[in-house]
Amino acid sequence: MASGGGRRLGLFSWALFDWANQPYFTLITTFIFAPYFAAEFIGDPVRGQALWGYTLAAAGVVVALFSPILGAIADVSGPRKPWIAAFGVLFVVSCSYLYTAVPGAPGSALWIAIALGLAAIAAEFAIVFNNAMLPSLVPEHQIGRLSGFGWGLGYLGGLVALLMIIGLPDAPFLGLQSAQAEAGRLVGPLTAIWFLIFALPLFLFTPDQR
Repeated sequence: MASGGGRRLGLFSWALFDWANQPYFTLITTFIFAPYFAAEFIGDPVRGQALWGYTLAAAGVVVALFSPILGAIADVSGPRKPWIAAFGVLFVVSCSYLYTAVPGAPGSALWIAIALGLAAIAAEFAIVFNNAMLPSLVPEHQIGRLSGFGWGLGYLGGLVALLMIIGLPDAPFLGLQSAQAEAGRLVGPLTAIWFLIFALPLFLFTPDQR
């Protein structure tokens, strides 16, 4: 890795990936889209929470089964960025699709559940390959420090994104229609845009293993 400022920028850009990724877990799987999905999109909190749970559980099984395999691939395949980019594209498309979760259209519940599952899988697998970059970026005794910095940056990013969403006015904003719950649905594409913006430095400034 380059010395001086270039090296620091590369390390910060690696850590910034957590900032890019965390709003998915904060906005979609926890605070905003999850309750919207159950209460408004499905329209039945009990059935909606059950479908949400089954979807993320299925995604969790896929992640648990394939993460060790992908981790092994990451250890021997050289560059990690192409994998991160591929899962990043899947993540962005899946999160953006959540905007179509219009209340009163439960016939699309299956497709929204599929998008949720794919977004969860893509987010986790991108993290696998991002973490696999660590040994080539810093000496072994510095891995914990850089990893911890990335975790803290991600936590902060999720909090900032949540405060931004909470700060949106209740009245229709930028033409959003409250009757179609566009404010709740908007967290999908906003999460995708956030990821695109803040994951970009990783591809521009962080060196990849060859």
